[in-house]
Amino acid sequence: MGQPPRPDNEFLVAFEKNSKKAVDSWVQTGKLPSDAKAIAAFLRQPELDLAGVGNYIGEGDDLCIAVLSEFVRFFDFFELGFDDAMRKFLAGFRLPGEAQKIDRIMHAFASQFHTYNPDMFRDPETAYPLAYSVIMLNTDAHNPAIKPHKKMTKEQFIKNNRGLDNGHDLDREFLERIYDRIVANEIVVQTTSKDDGSSDKSILTYSNPEKAGWLKKQSSRMRSWNDRWFVLKDGCIYYFRKPPVWGQSVQLCGYIPLHPQLLVQEGEPGVSSDTTITMEMADGTPAKCGKIDKRIGSMKTIAVQQLRLLSPSRSDRGEWVSCIRTAISDLSNNSNRRFPSSSSRSFPSHRPDPSTTPSGGAPAPQPSAKP
Repeated sequence: MGQPPRPDNEFLVAFEKNSKKAVDSWVQTGKLPSDAKAIAAFLRQPELDLAGVGNYIGEGDDLCIAVLSEFVRFFDFFELGFDDAMRKFLAGFRLPGEAQKIDRIMHAFASQFHTYNPDMFRDPETAYPLAYSVIMLNTDAHNPAIKPHKKMTKEQFIKNNRGLDNGHDLDREFLERIYDRIVANEIVVQTTSKDDGSSDKSILTYSNPEKAGWLKKQSSRMRSWNDRWFVLKDGCIYYFRKPPVWGQSVQLCGYIPLHPQLLVQEGEPGVSSDTTITMEMADGTPAKCGKIDKRIGSMKTIAVQQLRLLSPSRSDRGEWVSCIRTAISDLSNNSNRRFPSSSSRSFPSHRPDPSTTPSGGAPAPQPSAKP
């Protein structure tokens, strides 16, 4: 493969606005080969907008998935510490805001890390949830909005990662070293030279959602109902104490990742006036959700058997259920496009050549619309 073509000014402007559209245009006109490896090499050029690179490799169509597979092969993680590998990887682009894009990218990172470090974990998939845990620690440790006494402690970080490696605990000293290095040296999310600080720096962005509005959410212990502002976007439901406002800090309370096996039902059986929405996994396993732990002021993962929401009206409930089901259907249609699980691949026991590496509870209150 020869040198990738150099992007001109017209392409750079178009790429910054819509990286996928810009790349597709060059592929269609023959300026850029349609080969995934060639496109991945092209995306490594320093002139390109880093946010655009992250958005492109996080897309879910077949070509972008193939490009992501090739893109991660440019990273050699041989004998690198886990957090050092993450620093190296995240230096090549800006992590996008959409939850599904982050999911694809971090699965790709986990697979490539295991390729170079096959003996570090019992389960090849362990690198994926650990990467998310490190990102959460990094955000918690270096977010000035979180008071020092509420920041995640070393013991809390270790507790959060119990049983992470196929039911086994990771080595305590291993986790302690990661904690110490992250707290001492922040993993800086890449920005572009044109980033003047006026944009929202939150990892997750909530603009242009499929659906948004006030709902009541039953607490995980099913003892109370609380008013929350809900946002459905990119295969995930986020909820806040109040609607996000551009330029102000976001008061995220938690999130519910959608899943192809998540069942969404309207109301309680036999109660025609009921406006609840229930969600649970089809196979009976608990749903994994994110929730802010008020005691420490950081996000934690919780397992919930059933999620219950309350809409202000039956018509609004119908809209929410329809939108959520549509989003789940989209996930199901694209489930075969996810980066292939590393557990289905064989990994070398020696240092690989990057050029040859293979790719019930409390009763529901009367619903009321929030002003």
